[in-house]
Amino acid sequence: MKSFVFLFFIGFVLVSCFGPPEGYDAGGPITQYLHGRWKLEKVVTPSGTKTGFQIGYIEIIETGNNGEGNYDKVFRNDSLIATYEWLRTPYSASTSNMTVTLSYVGWVTRHIRIRRGPDRTTLETTGYVSEIGSAEDSVRYHYVRTE
Repeated sequence: MKSFVFLFFIGFVLVSCFGPPEGYDAGGPITQYLHGRWKLEKVVTPSGTKTGFQIGYIEIIETGNNGEGNYDKVFRNDSLIATYEWLRTPYSASTSNMTVTLSYVGWVTRHIRIRRGPDRTTLETTGYVSEIGSAEDSVRYHYVRTE
């Protein structure tokens, strides 16, 4: 009986040492937090920051799954301007700092930082860029979840 308790204890300790794999938390992949509707609230460029009406348009990103794969639909002033399909290849994700780098059909990439707070969830993103680290990658877009 002592050996059973000892083995059970050792097994419990070993299992508790292993947390979810990188890119996952207790609820599953951290990309689950990207699904929903997101409203652009701020644009930060090297030359300054624009908020609200200063941006010049209303932008909504709808992220979801249509049964064939994940997508981002970008709406400006209530008109659909682009749809980006996520590639099925593995994405880069970090649970510790809640970042995801997604690749889309057409060789486009987007780096996203998820910020979850008690009263709201926000995203800080790059644009849809052809190369992370390029000049167009210096602009940061801040979105707030609308639903």
